[in-house]
Amino acid sequence: MKKNKIAVIIIAAGYSSRMDGFKPLLKFGNQTAVECVVSTYQQAGVDQIILVLGHRADEISPYFKNQPLKLVINEKFDEGMYTSILKGITQLDEAVDAFFIHPVDIPLVKPETVKYLMAASNEISKGIIYPSFLDRRGHPPLIHKKYQNPILENKNNGGLKRLLALYEEDAVNFPLTDEAILMDMDTRADYEALLTYNTLTAPNLCECYAIWDKFKLPENIRRHCEKVKQTAMGLAEQLREKGLNLDRSALRAAALLHDIAKSEKNHAHKGGELLREMGYQNVGDIIADHIDIVIEPDKAITENEILYLADKLVKNDQLMDLEIRKIQTLALYKDNPEVTEKIAKRYHNAEVILQKIKRIIGQNNVAFNRSKVD
Repeated sequence: MKKNKIAVIIIAAGYSSRMDGFKPLLKFGNQTAVECVVSTYQQAGVDQIILVLGHRADEISPYFKNQPLKLVINEKFDEGMYTSILKGITQLDEAVDAFFIHPVDIPLVKPETVKYLMAASNEISKGIIYPSFLDRRGHPPLIHKKYQNPILENKNNGGLKRLLALYEEDAVNFPLTDEAILMDMDTRADYEALLTYNTLTAPNLCECYAIWDKFKLPENIRRHCEKVKQTAMGLAEQLREKGLNLDRSALRAAALLHDIAKSEKNHAHKGGELLREMGYQNVGDIIADHIDIVIEPDKAITENEILYLADKLVKNDQLMDLEIRKIQTLALYKDNPEVTEKIAKRYHNAEVILQKIKRIIGQNNVAFNRSKVD
């Protein structure tokens, strides 16, 4: 099958009138918002990037000197965003099969999200693909080139959204696990929320639940993961109180997602691979270790070890004494020496981790069932 050629039209032409600050040049780490959006599509490998500027174009354009994109100026930017969309569409290469429309005020969409949408365009017959997160449509829509002329010839009010609504029978929602597709920055509070989101090293709670839905995780596995999360975060909180700070967001996500590939062979490594493919390297590494792990007794305790122990402490969705669970598990496989050897080693590792924790918290002070933990 021929791979579709995909373009993006990035709109960074408006006044930012509702924002205390000029949106395209607001900073996210070392990059401006407009650089973040352009970089997303560069990393995703789109075939053509069109950046439409207007207000303060002379301040934005130097950021993209000598970059492989088409930079165009919309002289009518003060007449609204639709004029910038029209300007961008006139610059599309003839060979383009479909194009994204991406306003600069939605700056943190992940490259993996764009890749998923591009791949979907080769598999889905609909002409308009809307990214969605927990059943809410977001940005950027991916639009087939057959709508190029209807957009250019549109004389109705209401902008692109109202026009595309006329073709709803040719549209589809494409579920994704990236909440940033919904996160714009119309206000300073929006920007502050995006700054916080940009510091995350892991999917947030809503994104974890979206990942559950994406992989159709059974209810019993969800309950188990919730209990493992509660147990792991309770241990992490007790360690924090003793001055040991772990990556709590990565640990929480890994606990919720550690059995995401439970139905598959070697599910720990498979689950780790899935999270790495989503762009979460650290979370993937933690998940990959939750069945078998290499323990260094004299080294500082890690998120990987906390998840490993928490998983051994939870049977189904209930906490269980480590020694009792080991005895019960060994009894199930007593006629299989190879398996019992692996089980014994796994529970020995869990006991080593528990002793590391007790040396920090206190031999008799470890609580496994803290209720008020994130």
